[in-house]
Amino acid sequence: MLGTGTVTGLAGCAGDGGSSTVSSSASEGGDGTQESDLSGDDLRGGHLRVAITPETTTINPVMMDSQFPQRWGVKLFYSTLTRLDPNLEVYGDLAKDWSSNDASDEWTFTLREATFHDGGTVTASDVKATFETVYDDDVGSPGKGTMGAIERVEAVDEKTVRFTLENANSDFHKLVAKGWGSIVPEEIVTDPKRRQALGSEEHGSGAFTLESFSPGDKLTGVRYDDYYRTGDDGEPLPYIDKITQITIPEKSNQVNALRTGDVDIIWQPGYGQWGTLQGLSDANTHRTPGGEIANFVMDVNTEPWSDKRVRQAVMHAIDREAIIEGVQDGLGTVGQDSLLSPAYEYYADVGAREQDLEKAKQLLADAGYPDGIHLTEEFGLTLETASIPHMEGTAVMMQEQLQQIGIEFDIQVMSYDNFSADVWTKSPFYVGAYGMRISGGNFMKLLLHSEGAWNDESHWSNEEFDTAVDNAIAETDPDRKQKLMKKAQQIVRDEGPYAIPFYTDTIGASKKYVKKYSLNPLAYLFFPDEYALGPDAPTK
Repeated sequence: MLGTGTVTGLAGCAGDGGSSTVSSSASEGGDGTQESDLSGDDLRGGHLRVAITPETTTINPVMMDSQFPQRWGVKLFYSTLTRLDPNLEVYGDLAKDWSSNDASDEWTFTLREATFHDGGTVTASDVKATFETVYDDDVGSPGKGTMGAIERVEAVDEKTVRFTLENANSDFHKLVAKGWGSIVPEEIVTDPKRRQALGSEEHGSGAFTLESFSPGDKLTGVRYDDYYRTGDDGEPLPYIDKITQITIPEKSNQVNALRTGDVDIIWQPGYGQWGTLQGLSDANTHRTPGGEIANFVMDVNTEPWSDKRVRQAVMHAIDREAIIEGVQDGLGTVGQDSLLSPAYEYYADVGAREQDLEKAKQLLADAGYPDGIHLTEEFGLTLETASIPHMEGTAVMMQEQLQQIGIEFDIQVMSYDNFSADVWTKSPFYVGAYGMRISGGNFMKLLLHSEGAWNDESHWSNEEFDTAVDNAIAETDPDRKQKLMKKAQQIVRDEGPYAIPFYTDTIGASKKYVKKYSLNPLAYLFFPDEYALGPDAPTK
């Protein structure tokens, strides 16, 4: 990836100030990328069609929720300060360079020359207004706090913006790549009525402008001719002229659409379709270790989860390999009850537990339950989850496996919308799900730190963990940071409120005429301006 920011934790840069150039560097096939040996006009033009499962209901970058498909749509039309490549290395988007002070609690970004789709220049005032709006309590953006604890944003001059953080954060330059960091013109984002209208109209500076949007069905963008980034041929991006996101809820129907040529890419196909996809002669499958989890939540403020021995009995009782096979068709990595998968930069192998039923039974007996426990009948605890395959599948398999040590409970399955509204961070016992995050340290702090914004999920608190993760987030030396991150992950594994049986692989599929396609472990980091169609594509 050319023009990539080089970051030591203190400083970085990207590009020459005029454009950001991208190129493909990995081989075609199953490693998540699809290279092209074509160049010039052979890679220009065409209509890229992408199948997705969940419905995209809004393209509002301020008010979109945490469901990744909303971020996918936003990234067509808006720019962020930085991006992350498939190796999770940061590179510049609107920012041409960036740096922090020694304490990493003050970050300065310099903007490149770019224009919004209405012709207005992107300035530091737009960046300041966007972040202040997302972090405004009265606005109620779901993005508040997710990009670090921002104390103040200053427009130093037209092209320089400075962030002062409440505490040190050496990953801040990565966190601003999130969808909520999409820059909106100041006059739009600060006007409540115009901001609300962003649900169905766009005012971005990204590679595509909005052609049409039918919520829950299709979203179409066309190339923006004054886009500021260039490809490896030196010409302006995007390579393609048009892109359409098509909602196809049934996974098998997505495979049929790829087979018949009605779509060119399946974004996150069903794991159960993997074998079928590999059998398509005119398509490539892509697979890379990812970081999505289904977490079995045990709220420590609620009995019997308040007893660490009961939580540990659950962790020792489950057969993780069997769950991966049953839920993920084997497309995943064994979990070790920590939030971080091997795809994270500072992942540490702290040891996944082997199933040990005798040890699990002994832990239960030591906790006062030698004959087992029926959580629903004795404590009124029903395991709640959503009708999402890896969530529901994990719940069912864990119910079956935990019966072997005498832990029994009822299950209630509901729509994801109901789960989000009524269960997540409110109920004491459920199987939830989280996609991979940009920064492992910040992810752990968000959920498990005693002052974390989402600590209501488990109410778990550990002073030693808090110190380790705070110091890891602040640390700029990679070796010292790795040691602190390992310590934090070890504490969560040994003491924490979750059983996490697996980390999913990120998978994708594309027609062979799709070029420069790269699959990011962070599945929602989908950058179609960098993708191209070969001359044999049917839409060229």
